[in-house]
Amino acid sequence: MISTQLAKLLLAVTAVSAATVPIANNVAPIPGYGVEDFQWEVQALPGGPFLNFTGTLEHVHDEVLQLNPNFDADFPVEKGAIHARTDFGGSAYNCDTNRWGLADKGRIQGGISYLRRVAGRPSNGPGPGNCGRVSCSNDAAIWWCNDSPSTKELASFSSIADGAQYIVDRCSFYNGYGTYASGQVFHSTNWNVITSQANC
Repeated sequence: MISTQLAKLLLAVTAVSAATVPIANNVAPIPGYGVEDFQWEVQALPGGPFLNFTGTLEHVHDEVLQLNPNFDADFPVEKGAIHARTDFGGSAYNCDTNRWGLADKGRIQGGISYLRRVAGRPSNGPGPGNCGRVSCSNDAAIWWCNDSPSTKELASFSSIADGAQYIVDRCSFYNGYGTYASGQVFHSTNWNVITSQANC
């Protein structure tokens, strides 16, 4: 499960950057799609400047701890903002472990929980087929893909969490070894969420 300390990082993130940057060592969740990791603006030290970090929530937390080993104590967890749920009712989706691999349901659920606590409005560069990996823990990733020809901004990171939860609710299965939730859901406003197995 994603650490409790990560929740503290998420709550210290102020105005999650509207930008994403291309990365070379990620494999797109869909062949032909672009891959970007998100940039985050984080205050690593109390009273210190806000610093930019690139990567998933988990990666950023590790980098911040290198700068400030007391980060988790300096920025205690507080209740996150409440956001209206994004409606995925009637959305097309697919549950395909041949395509998405075996994404551990518990790890995906942990990523969903933390995305609901992130402040700011996510933005993803022009598509179609532009994906950003927003969470990845123990080989289970949550991706957000923009299928619009222009930059897409969502109301909150909870919108991405809602898409991932939609997949979990419809695609979870037990295979005798573990419970997995891999799939993709398409929102009516030209963006989609993928939960997949990944290298992390």
